[in-house]
Amino acid sequence: MTHLRLSLCLSLLMPTFVAAQAHPEFATVGDWTVRSNPANGNGCYMEKTFESGTLVQIGVVPDQNGAFFAAYNAAFGGVVDGEAGSVLFDFGDSRFQGDAVGAHFAGLPGGYAFFDNPEFASEFGKRTSVLVQGGSGETEDLDLSGSMKGLHSIKACRAQFEES
Repeated sequence: MTHLRLSLCLSLLMPTFVAAQAHPEFATVGDWTVRSNPANGNGCYMEKTFESGTLVQIGVVPDQNGAFFAAYNAAFGGVVDGEAGSVLFDFGDSRFQGDAVGAHFAGLPGGYAFFDNPEFASEFGKRTSVLVQGGSGETEDLDLSGSMKGLHSIKACRAQFEES
């Protein structure tokens, strides 16, 4: 199992009303929407809401030299903003584990993990699914169809800021 070097990245979080208004859409790629976030160095991320109601986001945080994975769902009870926890990503023959931070986004409880291991994004893009397990032991199997195209769109989104 690979251990991600995960750390707290509070700049990912913004008040809900600001986040909803300040993250312009860059593209729609299949079921994924790619957005930019001016608050973290013009990072770009993709998001998708799954049938379970879970909103998943994964993207680049340029001002922290890394990336993040976040998941939010109204059914996630007991989430405390800023509280540390853990998360496990099981891709079958490849696993990543690290720290997560409780947070709310657009009124939904959940959390995020910051990572600086490019292998995680590579696995996320090339796999068809991932089993995500939070610190409480609850799991969710996520369909990653189209995620590689979404990750390529994140790179295109970032390129527009790097050219400026």
